[in-house]
Amino acid sequence: MRAIGLVERLRRGGLLSLSLLAVAVAGAIAGPSAQAAESAPARPSKFKDFAEVTKDAKKIEGLFDLYQDEEHLYGVIKGGDFNQPFLAPMSIARGAASAGTALNFGEQWVVSFKRVGDRVQLIRKNLRYEAPKGTPLEKAVQQNYTDSVLMALPIVSDNAPGGGVLIDFGDIFLTNFANLPVGGLDRSRSSWHKVKGYPNNVELQVMVTFAGSGMGRSSMAGDSGTIDPRGVTMVLHYSLVKMPDGGYRPRFADQRVGHFLSATKDFGSEDPDTQFVRRINRWRLEKANPEAELSAPKKQIVWWVEDTVPHEYRPFVEEGILEWNKAFEKVGFRNALSVRWQNDRDEFDPEDVNYCTFRWITTPMTFAMSNLRSNPITGEMIDGDVIFDASWIRFWKQNHAYLVGSRGSDGGDDKDDDAIVAVGEIVSPIMAARYGYGLPASQQRMLHAHGPNHSHGGKKSMEVVPESFSSFQAALNEQAAANGGCAACQYSNSMQDQFRMAAIALAGRASNKDGKVPDELIGQVIKSIVMHEVGHSLGLRHNFRASAMLDLDEVHDTAITHEKGLVGSVMDYTPVNIALEGQKQGDYATTTLGPYDYWAIEYAYKQFSGSEKDELKKVAARSPETGLEYATDEDLYMSNDPRVNVYDLGSDTLEYAKQRIQLSNEVLKEMEKNLVKDGDSWARLRPAFLTVLNQYGDAAFLATQYIGGREISRDARGGENAHDPITPVSGKKQRDALKFIAKNILIDEPIPMRPELLRRVTTEHWYHWGADMEMYAGKVGIPYYAQVEAIQNIPLSEMFGSSARLELIESNEAMVDPDQKPLQTAEVFRTFTDAIWSDLKKIEEPEEGEDAVEVKLSKVRRNLQRRHLQYLVDITLGPKGYGGMPLAYAMFMGGGDQFPAESRSLARQHLKEIHRVVGDTLKNDEVKLDELSRAHLEEINDQLQKVLDAKFEAGGV
Repeated sequence: MRAIGLVERLRRGGLLSLSLLAVAVAGAIAGPSAQAAESAPARPSKFKDFAEVTKDAKKIEGLFDLYQDEEHLYGVIKGGDFNQPFLAPMSIARGAASAGTALNFGEQWVVSFKRVGDRVQLIRKNLRYEAPKGTPLEKAVQQNYTDSVLMALPIVSDNAPGGGVLIDFGDIFLTNFANLPVGGLDRSRSSWHKVKGYPNNVELQVMVTFAGSGMGRSSMAGDSGTIDPRGVTMVLHYSLVKMPDGGYRPRFADQRVGHFLSATKDFGSEDPDTQFVRRINRWRLEKANPEAELSAPKKQIVWWVEDTVPHEYRPFVEEGILEWNKAFEKVGFRNALSVRWQNDRDEFDPEDVNYCTFRWITTPMTFAMSNLRSNPITGEMIDGDVIFDASWIRFWKQNHAYLVGSRGSDGGDDKDDDAIVAVGEIVSPIMAARYGYGLPASQQRMLHAHGPNHSHGGKKSMEVVPESFSSFQAALNEQAAANGGCAACQYSNSMQDQFRMAAIALAGRASNKDGKVPDELIGQVIKSIVMHEVGHSLGLRHNFRASAMLDLDEVHDTAITHEKGLVGSVMDYTPVNIALEGQKQGDYATTTLGPYDYWAIEYAYKQFSGSEKDELKKVAARSPETGLEYATDEDLYMSNDPRVNVYDLGSDTLEYAKQRIQLSNEVLKEMEKNLVKDGDSWARLRPAFLTVLNQYGDAAFLATQYIGGREISRDARGGENAHDPITPVSGKKQRDALKFIAKNILIDEPIPMRPELLRRVTTEHWYHWGADMEMYAGKVGIPYYAQVEAIQNIPLSEMFGSSARLELIESNEAMVDPDQKPLQTAEVFRTFTDAIWSDLKKIEEPEEGEDAVEVKLSKVRRNLQRRHLQYLVDITLGPKGYGGMPLAYAMFMGGGDQFPAESRSLARQHLKEIHRVVGDTLKNDEVKLDELSRAHLEEINDQLQKVLDAKFEAGGV
């Protein structure tokens, strides 16, 4: 009351204004406690002051404003940035012999920031599941499928300009944010390498070091691309990209045409066949003049080509990119693609999503790949870099000179053998690609779970790529596969083998005595690989049926190949096309797009005036047309179609196999004369000889694929010339393949034996890192018999190594009309037995007065017979058991991977027949056996007696 009275007296005296009056009243009411509070110090903020934190930092404006000082990179997350989706592409910019590799190829990460209390959560959005907006189904999806919180980042300052918060980007990107399959990252040895900001994206490069990753080794052997595993350093490129704006119209996929796609599961879908919604990956290409039949695009797809491309190869690179304009012109776009060559004024990072780049790099291995990136919600492409490893060109030039012995070769210090051959085992390039050797382990497991158990006699499968790629790159591919993505394109991995064979074959030709590399060969191959990888960047998948478009008598007719291509699509893996001796040489590689390529571009990019859904159905309905046949990676790995292969050529794969053997036989005749000049090292013969061995392995494998084979088709029902989804290979063709195997593979010399050549196949005598150490590992020379056995084991293991192919033969009988004479299992067993045991079965009684018949089984024959018997015994007796299941029960009731009952019966019958033939031979006084042959047959006789006497009991064996 006293305070109020004082205020009243002041007011009456005119000493207090109305505004001050209110303040005075409040102070009077608050009393001394309020005054004490005013004088007390303010409570310190839990966050640092923005101006203090960034006073020494350089500001980088962009999608997120960045502040970089000597130790930190801070980013401002404004209020409008929270809970917004951002694309997060990532790749390896340098190091690990994997520069340019996209790390989330196939499924781009979408991330968002969310503030929770004093922290900012970094979230990876789960976009795989959807339902109609605003429906109860959408609520159910949100409840059952949540996002993943990857990190909770401390807020450094909460008074950034615009009401934003400041976080340390090092807490995100100076960690193993990319989830690389390596050891622990050492942040103390990691730093920011390059930082750039743009209105719609930020591009960040970090130099990170991993310790104990196992990606390299410090021993003398091997070339992993890493000097010391204790400090594996690489530059990683991260992007944060604003999602593309609206206006893009997704296009939905059709299985008859092969495009990369973004798939989601729509729980509100009314499609009776599937809940998946599949949107193809393609660029937003729109006509500048929608009414014109032929119009320039509103925005070109521009390939920025690095200045690292050698000048002499630039025309081939540009031609390979611009060749696709022919397909776009067919659908109404003029100059849809353009090429811009980097000059001194251009400064850009190839990983920057603002640029679609063509990179020319060099690594210890040979590969090319496309790093396409798309919006996982709509399928719209946002980037499509191509990486072209030039190692194979260096390989071709150096090894061509090395193999043919032309002067100027350095003697071969860098000519280590990386052909796909090991002692006692051959995994041919075609076989390796077909069954995934060299692919990530998860994909190999998937292939073997759904296909034949290609154990190849129990030997471990070889890798088809150098260690630096197979260890780290394969781990990346496995990670991509686990995330639903695709493995990197493997097109160039086996090209070294193709180039070797071309060099060897051309070395002895009269037209190539000077040993020069044919100019058109290298240009055509560069262009074909560029077309292939750019095709990926336009959204096209592989097409492994394309190589069967032409007959073999057409592949060297340039009047045909220049018009319609050597193959139906550049998206196949095609071999270097080498003519036989005396045959006219045509194109070495395809020089133009094939019919399928035009069709795939039409489906993806043509603009329609009517109903797009109906028009697309019409386009896809053309699938039965010649040249438009399509089969892709999963068909290569999981189907049994002998026409779906890599590195084959022509409509008749069996005929191609015959030609490869013919070409190989030609090459072996005078290999050392053609490849080694006086004064040169004999070591140049080793890679050449191993390469030729691969050709025999390819031929054996290609022929075997016809037996039990099934031609597949993606055609829909109806329409002219549409195929059934499955058509068993004709019985006649299968029998032709069996005959080919019997007469060319299961013989005493499937590889012509030349002792003088075998004496000269050696290695270089060097001892240092990366050198060929086989000389010092007791592996001097080539073990001829082991390699022959490995080649002969290919058809044996394919036929009898698992139940799969024998089951195919049986089930194919039900699909074929009886008058078509389908191949039967008994014919397969008979062909192999007759071919392998022919030396004993053809023994004739000597005429009266003649000496005893001499029988000498060659070492090749003895090895082959042992291997054949082992397969028959395995089929007859079966495995030891399945999870405790008694063997007798497993055999007669089924269990595990059991062979068909008829196959087991046939195997036992043939064992009895062989036992009888062997016994008769041993007891025949008119037959004279050398000591080794007799020992071999007596051992077989004893073992077969035990097998045939084996009793199956309820409790096991």
